[in-house]
Amino acid sequence: MLTVVKVLDSRRVYEGKIINLRVDDVEFGDGHRSRVEVVEHRGGVAIIAAPQRATVVLVRQYRHSTGRAVWEVPAGKIDPGEDPAACAKRELEEETGYRCAGVRKLWSFFTSPGFCNELLHLFVAEELTAGVARPEGDEVLEVKEFDVAEAWAMLERDELPDAKTQIALSWLVAAQQMQKS
Repeated sequence: MLTVVKVLDSRRVYEGKIINLRVDDVEFGDGHRSRVEVVEHRGGVAIIAAPQRATVVLVRQYRHSTGRAVWEVPAGKIDPGEDPAACAKRELEEETGYRCAGVRKLWSFFTSPGFCNELLHLFVAEELTAGVARPEGDEVLEVKEFDVAEAWAMLERDELPDAKTQIALSWLVAAQQMQKS
């Protein structure tokens, strides 16, 4: 049975541009006490951009935390007070140059709930129009349209280690298979 947690003490030990780190002393319903580290994040969006039925747009950028460049679906963090759908449209255009008539939300998911409260909102961009990317000052991006089968083969070869991209491609492949049925 799940137990309710009582926060006995909470202190912020780091405040940054992207994340904060908080340490909580908690007590579980059975009286057990523990110290829990929590990474706080405003949340973000991930966008499935499929300009044609069998293609998907990915962006490649160097991710210092992994020590390498990674292909990913377009994504970004939500600005304070920003609506996730507006963020998805903004990030899509900034990172890829594509504009869309609208976005359709699929679902939201926690990226790593064992230590982080980051909630990502997964969207599908609809009615895409190509344009010119406008990455933020600290971003160096490569944008490429992949055949979905090629992207899936990259995933199977363990060349797409990004979880949000794996989730997005899984949805896209399943949606395409359902359309064929």
